[in-house]
Amino acid sequence: MRNLFTALKQDTHANHSILENTFPFSIYHNNNSFDDAAYNAILQIMKLFHQATAEAVQHAADHAPLLSRVSAMINSKAVLNALNTDIQALNDDTHAPAAACSPIQAISEDTHPSSVTIPSCSSPSSQAIAAIYVWLGSSMGANIIVRRLNAMERSIPTNYYQAMAGCAKAWVSFKQEVDALLPELAESSESLIEAIVEDANAWFEYLISLAEAVGHDKNLRLA
Repeated sequence: MRNLFTALKQDTHANHSILENTFPFSIYHNNNSFDDAAYNAILQIMKLFHQATAEAVQHAADHAPLLSRVSAMINSKAVLNALNTDIQALNDDTHAPAAACSPIQAISEDTHPSSVTIPSCSSPSSQAIAAIYVWLGSSMGANIIVRRLNAMERSIPTNYYQAMAGCAKAWVSFKQEVDALLPELAESSESLIEAIVEDANAWFEYLISLAEAVGHDKNLRLA
């Protein structure tokens, strides 16, 4: 039987790479491409992702109490509060000229682009574990991003990435707990592993679709 986290790393690698190279996330590959509107777009995309995944995790934990052992590791309240703080800062009077051209103002009101839907799942448990995997996995580089943003010597709010850096501390515990949970959650751990990998790719594809919906707006494309 394949190890879950080996399978996740190998089988989500392609979507992970696509996401990193899709605008607006691609701005992190080139500091010269960074601007407040693109950064605002990233934060609002991540707000949608974190809202959707937090709800999925809570729903699964309500029906499978065993998942409470990992559901709190995403620290969703702190992360969403940090996102709201940063988005507000980018939309205050200081950043108004840049933020005004953000193409996803409507997203801040908890709506989705019409072309993007929250992914279906193999099962609530597999969807939740996959969601936490993508959430905590995305936190692993948060400290690096904070340092890079601070080095720009600009007034860039980084509460979100600081909150995610805190989440990163749960990564090892998450892997240990999930490995212990697999046989308790399903008779066939192998089938559950396949479902988790499938759902993790679905979450990556959700993020990619949100990014593509933003990138297709001609007003947001970088020169």
